[in-house]
Amino acid sequence: MKKNVVFLTSVKSKIHQKKFAGYEWMDISKKTWEYFCKKNDCILYIYDTPTSVKMGMEYRVTWQRWFDVFKQLDENNIEFDKVFVTDSTTMVHWDCPNFFDLCDDRMVAWRDMANLNWIYYSIRGYESLMREAFDSPHFEFDLSKYINCGGIIINENHREFLNDVKQFYDDYKDLVMHHQDVLVKKGTDQTPFNYLLQMNKIDVNMDLPRAFNVNHLHRYDWISHNWQDGDDKTPFFLKYNYIWRATGIPKNQRTAFMLQVWDMVGQNYVWSDKKQLLSSVEHKTTFKNATSEKFKSDLIDFFNDDKYKDMTVLETGCCHGDTTKILSKLFKKVYAVDWGEDNIKQAKDKCKDCDNVEFKRMDVSNEEWNFPEMDICFIDALHNEEGSTFEIEKVLSLFDNPVIVMDDYGNSKNKGMKNSINRKINDGILKVDSYIGEHSGFTTSAGWNMDDREGVIMRTVK
Repeated sequence: MKKNVVFLTSVKSKIHQKKFAGYEWMDISKKTWEYFCKKNDCILYIYDTPTSVKMGMEYRVTWQRWFDVFKQLDENNIEFDKVFVTDSTTMVHWDCPNFFDLCDDRMVAWRDMANLNWIYYSIRGYESLMREAFDSPHFEFDLSKYINCGGIIINENHREFLNDVKQFYDDYKDLVMHHQDVLVKKGTDQTPFNYLLQMNKIDVNMDLPRAFNVNHLHRYDWISHNWQDGDDKTPFFLKYNYIWRATGIPKNQRTAFMLQVWDMVGQNYVWSDKKQLLSSVEHKTTFKNATSEKFKSDLIDFFNDDKYKDMTVLETGCCHGDTTKILSKLFKKVYAVDWGEDNIKQAKDKCKDCDNVEFKRMDVSNEEWNFPEMDICFIDALHNEEGSTFEIEKVLSLFDNPVIVMDDYGNSKNKGMKNSINRKINDGILKVDSYIGEHSGFTTSAGWNMDDREGVIMRTVK
C-alpha cells in the first residue's frame, strides 16, 4: 500500500564537518520527524548517501536530492503517494497536523520572503543564464511565485520535471557552478529551481499556511516571547508554528540552537499510545460539550485492566464522539446514543476507525431502552437533576450492578447533576469508586469554573 514519505536530507560530509561544528543538529531533526511519521503512519527516509560520489562543489547535496529522490525510493521498493522533501535544519512540532492531508496533486511549496534583497539579486544574477538555456530572451520571472526549496511536497506527477532538472544541471553544470560560486553567490539550487518551475509552467500550490515552513527565526523575531504573558517564556516559533528551520543562524551555531530547543521540548516527542489517543479528540478547553482531557485520561487509567477488555459499555449523550472514541479503546463493545442526528453523524466520522461502536439516534427520556446487558454506563444525556435521576434509576433497573460514570459533577452552573448523584450516595444506593477529571477552579471554554471534581465513577451498593 502506498504511504506518504518524509525524505529527509541528512548527509554528514566530512568535508564540511568543521564548518558545521559537527552534525548533532541532524540527529535532533531526525528525532522530531521520527515522531511525526509514527504518529501519521508515514515513512521516514533518511537521505544520507547521495548516488554520486562526486561530492563537494561539483555535485552539492542540494542539487543531488532532486536527482535522487525518486531513484532511491524506487531502489528501496518504497511505494509512495506524496513525498515531502526537506532537510535537517527543520524541526517539526509534536502536535503538527498531518499536512499531507491538506495537499492536492499539485506540487506544494511555500513562498520565500525571508530576505527579498537576497532573492531579488539572485533572480537577476541567474536571469541571462536561464533565458539563454531556454532560448527565451524575453522571459520575465514572477517574483510573487518564488518558493523556498527547504520543504517541497511532490508526487509521481513530478518525476518528469525532476528529470528535466537533472538534465538542465548536466547540460549547464559548469555555468551553474560559476554562477553560484563566483558571479551570484546566493545559494545553490533554489533560484535555478524556481526558474525551471516557472519556465516549465509547473502548477505549484502555495496555499498551505506559512506555519508549516518558518525560517530565519531571528529575522522575524520568532525567538522572542510575549513579555506580557506572565511567567510563560515560550518562544513564538514554538507557540504558533508547526515546522521551523534553523536557517539564517550561523552554521557553526546550528547544533547549539537546536539542542537548546530540544532541551525545552524533547519530552514531548516520547511516544505514548495514550497521548496519541487523547490528541485525536477534542476536550473541554476547545469544545464546551466535551469532557476534559484529564477526564478522559483518568478514564483510561481507571479502566486500564484486562478484566474490562471483554466488557460492554453504554454511553448516553455521545455528542460528537470524543469520549466515545476513548471508550472504544477500553471496552469490547460500545453502544453510543444521542438525540441529535447531526451529533450522531459527527460521532460516526470521529470514530470511523473504531469497529466496535454501535451508534443510535435516540431520545433517552421518551423512547424505549432496548439494549443488551451492560457492564458500564456512562450517563451524559440529560443534564439536569430530574433527567440525571431518571437515567441513574433506568440503568439500575435494566442492568445487573453496572459501573456508572457521570460527567458535570463539579459544574458550578448546573447543580442538578451533583444533587442527583449525592442523593443516591446518601440513600446508600451508590458508592463512589473514584472522582475523575479536572479539579475545582478549572475554567472551561464556555467561561465557567468548576467548583468540584468534574466527574465520578460509582458502583452499586450490594
